[in-house]
Amino acid sequence: MAKECLICGKSMGIFVNKVAIADGSICMDCWKKSGMESSMDTLMSSGQYNSATIKEMITLRERNESLISNFKPTKKVGMLSFNDDTQAFIITKSKKNQDLYYYEQIVDFELLEDGETITKGGLGRAVAGGLLLGGVGAIVGGITGGKKSKGVCNSLQIKITFRNNPRQTEYVSFISSETKKDGFFYRTAYQLAQDTLSALQIAVDKVDNGTATEVPVQQVFSGADEILKYKGLLDAGIITKEEFEAKKAQILNL
Repeated sequence: MAKECLICGKSMGIFVNKVAIADGSICMDCWKKSGMESSMDTLMSSGQYNSATIKEMITLRERNESLISNFKPTKKVGMLSFNDDTQAFIITKSKKNQDLYYYEQIVDFELLEDGETITKGGLGRAVAGGLLLGGVGAIVGGITGGKKSKGVCNSLQIKITFRNNPRQTEYVSFISSETKKDGFFYRTAYQLAQDTLSALQIAVDKVDNGTATEVPVQQVFSGADEILKYKGLLDAGIITKEEFEAKKAQILNL
């Protein structure tokens, strides 16, 4: 007998994609409406949410739509846009997938490479394993010390943990397919991840210090982001290698 989605009541037969949550199952449409992805990593965490939480997440996203449409960033770092005046930031994964959070909601964050924690940061501490030198791109020293380096990276992402929000975690992805560590794309993605860590640490430091004093942060949303975006299209088979190489040359003014 077909089950019904706990959120919208849609009948879910054997051919309907569904997500198992703590108190039953919901359809994939409602899962995505809540801001959750269909990636394996995200789906594996579905059991920590119940239907009441998912409904709250959907309601919150709908309520935040007007705030997002009127959001004026004071700085952008990769997929994250910050407004130091309102102490809010937006994570943009696509034009239709944006989520708004506040600096005070951040508990901690960590850089994960192939599922392994590389470095951490958050409230009441500087980024562990590195040193912040005042601005974005300034995490240096000791991040991978003592770890055996592999030749390739399959996943590079930042996990952000929140409080006072129905959504407990958010993942910001920089690499999602096999990438050689000695290549341009890995170095670019890793630098962008470090820049994002620094920006997040600066944001939580404003909460720690109770101040909105501006800290200079460079604009990183540039050619590197564009190249990574087209690399994702290449990996997904949407564009050809020739089209990708032409676009890269255009972005780099080669």
